[in-house]
Amino acid sequence: MSKNIKIVTFNLRSQYKGDGINAFIHRAGLIYDKIQQEKPDVVSFQEVIEPHYDVLPKLMPEYTFLGQFREANYTGEGVFTAIRTADWLPIFYDVFWISPTPHVAASRFEDQSHCPRICVVTALRHNSSGKFIRVCNIHLDHVGESARVKGIRCVLDKMAEYDRELPMPTLLLGDFNAEPGSETIRVTDASIAPKLYDLTGHIPSTFHGYGDYAPGKIDYIYATETLKNAVGEVKIWDDEHCGIYLSDHYPVCAEFDTEII
Repeated sequence: MSKNIKIVTFNLRSQYKGDGINAFIHRAGLIYDKIQQEKPDVVSFQEVIEPHYDVLPKLMPEYTFLGQFREANYTGEGVFTAIRTADWLPIFYDVFWISPTPHVAASRFEDQSHCPRICVVTALRHNSSGKFIRVCNIHLDHVGESARVKGIRCVLDKMAEYDRELPMPTLLLGDFNAEPGSETIRVTDASIAPKLYDLTGHIPSTFHGYGDYAPGKIDYIYATETLKNAVGEVKIWDDEHCGIYLSDHYPVCAEFDTEII
């Protein structure tokens, strides 16, 4: 019998005074219930702040968290990847700033917003099947298309570097802050090394803003060919209870067959 694995990209939303009933303290129970129901293998979180990180390991004690906060003193908003400990062994872990100097803390492109951006890279071995995957978790700039294009090129260059050193099936996922048809997505779609396939092409919207903004699609899961061939269902988590959502983004979950990977 095949063992399917679930991998999720989940913009958690930072903390804002105007969130009302959708403040994290109210969403945390819904997030816990969803994780317990779905039991994903890997969850790639964006917009994690320190109060979130105080709570998440308690909500998800079955997971190992790898990542960091993005400012020069390693505070502020962060990107973290949660890995189901019983099923996966991390064999490689790296974090770099999406910038001209990827290993200089808080570095940015000149035309970027004030927010540094990071990528969390984890290479994992599946304990029961022995298969390997790499997960690249990103959050691109929210202001400038030029910075996003430079950012995704930086990430693609680093992915090619990782693959030269240790080839394996790879996922690139996260909050691209770019809609379909944008230059950022065109650059990603046109990538040759690595060649990537958008697994979310059928999903019309991932950002809903709790109804305060026009919905749009800015969250993606891309895969190299082996994982593209192994993919089954790809869906959003659109849970809502009494006006409370998991986040202002719908998490996106992709399911893969380990017998094909």
